[in-house]
Amino acid sequence: MNNDQFINTFKEEAHELLSTLEATLLELEENPLDRELVSAVFRVVHTIKGSAAMFGLDNISTFSHEVESILSALREGKVSVSKELIGNTLTARDMILEMLDSDLSEDATLDAKFVDFLEKFKTSVGFQSAAEEKKQETKITQNTGKTEQSNTSEKQKGGKKQQRTWHINFKPGKDIFRRGSNPIALVSELKNMGESICFPVFDAVPSLSELEPEDCLVFWEIFLTTTLSENDIRDIFIFVEDFSEIQITCLEKLIDENTGAPKKLGEILVSQGKLDPKLLERLLHSQKRIGELLVQEKLVSKTEVKVALEEQKQIQKAQKNKSIVTDMSTIRVKSEKLDQLMSLVGELVTAHARIQQTSRQMQNNEELLSIVEQFGRLTDELRSNTMSIRMVPIGTTFSSFKRLVRDLSSELGKSVDLETEGGETELDKTVIEKLNDPLIHIIRNSLDHGIESPDVRIARGKPEAGTIRLSASQTGASVYIVIEDDGNGLNKAAILKKAVSKGLVRTDETLSEQEIFHLIFAPGFSTKEAVTSVSGRGVGMDVVNRQMELINGTVSIESKEEQYTRIILKIPLTLAIIDGLLVRIGIEYFVIPLSVVVGCLEFMRTSQLNDHNIVIFHDKQLPFINMREFFDISGERQAIEQIVVVNIKDRQVGILVDQVIGGNQTVIKPLGKLYKKADGVSSATILGDGSVALILDVEQIVEVAEKVEV
Repeated sequence: MNNDQFINTFKEEAHELLSTLEATLLELEENPLDRELVSAVFRVVHTIKGSAAMFGLDNISTFSHEVESILSALREGKVSVSKELIGNTLTARDMILEMLDSDLSEDATLDAKFVDFLEKFKTSVGFQSAAEEKKQETKITQNTGKTEQSNTSEKQKGGKKQQRTWHINFKPGKDIFRRGSNPIALVSELKNMGESICFPVFDAVPSLSELEPEDCLVFWEIFLTTTLSENDIRDIFIFVEDFSEIQITCLEKLIDENTGAPKKLGEILVSQGKLDPKLLERLLHSQKRIGELLVQEKLVSKTEVKVALEEQKQIQKAQKNKSIVTDMSTIRVKSEKLDQLMSLVGELVTAHARIQQTSRQMQNNEELLSIVEQFGRLTDELRSNTMSIRMVPIGTTFSSFKRLVRDLSSELGKSVDLETEGGETELDKTVIEKLNDPLIHIIRNSLDHGIESPDVRIARGKPEAGTIRLSASQTGASVYIVIEDDGNGLNKAAILKKAVSKGLVRTDETLSEQEIFHLIFAPGFSTKEAVTSVSGRGVGMDVVNRQMELINGTVSIESKEEQYTRIILKIPLTLAIIDGLLVRIGIEYFVIPLSVVVGCLEFMRTSQLNDHNIVIFHDKQLPFINMREFFDISGERQAIEQIVVVNIKDRQVGILVDQVIGGNQTVIKPLGKLYKKADGVSSATILGDGSVALILDVEQIVEVAEKVEV
């Protein structure tokens, strides 16, 4: 693998890390006291810096190092979480993304705009390095440089600098203070080299009456995760190592020695020389926890148990990280390959249907039927696995809009909260990709047109902060995504006036509420008088409408002036393959999505016909829709027909057909433009004999039938 391939892999990983960074920063803004979030932000920038340096991308590494220094001060409590810090870190994230997407350079010299930004960033958060910190930064830079030089061959191969976890036992000499050294400064310097956990041990400290103030009787057990080498760590102690005890152990080496289950607490204490193995063997037969028993028997101190437990935890963590690096059970696959695989599976499903149809026409060929059945099972399993690979939760898409709401609300001088619900709802990845742009335009519209300014909201008796709510739920073969804001609502009079002025509606024309609302989807339509950077050109909602048509989705609007606007997107669960129920009406075949089917029953016209299309199902009256009448299909009706009972929005309705054929693996084929607005039909499929069957939009059929009844 050449270096370009490694750089491409780095870019993919960096994009994922930067997405994580954005989400974590927005979460940190909501929870500024969460130290784990602070550490998570620091780790992402630190990882990008180290990886960029390994691949010779010095401009990214240099920029990230400066941002990392500010975040290090945040982690140490020298600067605090603020709106300015979050905003600037988000901007820094965008700048790293910009560098990634441009021609990657090995030049460490940053452009003026990056340098100016870093200076403004430092000033805005009050970041100032003390002389000792500057000295330490220089030393770390030099150490990093030495490490990079020693790993030149690894860098040329495209390998990453590996992080290791070290257990450092630092026991300074009793007279370290008299020699003019400060052990606390050494420990602090050590902690700045990476992620660290430090345990001070006071077991040797006597009572106050016996204490000699100039004696150092404290020692430290430190766990340090860093990319630096053992020699770099030992350099910290270079002036005190002659009169101090310093033990440095790489925990990864302990993993190599013990590739089975991780070491237990007692084994760690034995390996540290703090417990006799024979005593451990005796105590293991007790019912008590080994740690409690050891402290109770005064064989080890509480601190020693804590240190051993932390070592156990760090070994397990290092073991997990190591398995992630070496585990080849997951691989990256380009989405185009998944699309191609899904297309081939669709063709395979159609081919199986044709073979099945042909085999049924052949007489007395049990062996062929058995082979076709086995082929069908394998095809079904392949289809299910391929579909599951393509299904992804929509929550990730929802989370990406937090940044949009944050930045745009600040730009507009509004206070807006984004709430999400149903993020676990899964959709075909192709559908989710096509949803991104419509959702962006709808949210921007909600922010600009919908949510009022704080003073207007207060005057209307609303909370100062507006709310935009994103929710997703699945019903049958469709997913409903609702975008709702508690703002102005739609002004029907203003919409009509604008539509008349643009010639979209005649002055004497009468429109329903839904028809008025849907005027906002017309190309170039906007009620804004002035064009701004956010809206006014009438492009956004037109994009929503066109994109929904591409994925066979629909848009509906509910609104009440000065109270709310609710936009409901109904989209298919997948654009590929669904399980269907094949039915016949006359000589035509149709497919009902199996996910909405509750059951089937026979219908005899002579005994059950009535004027209201009602039949008894499970001791309840069930309304049904005559599909011959709905599609105006000619021909004689059968004496015995069948009703397919479907569940639409928690309500059961019957669909009257001539015959239920049975289950059908349905490969979805989009309809042409001429049939886009055909009521009751969503798409089509190809049957085993090569004929075409239409896939029914059952919900739309019910809606149209109800309007006719009214």
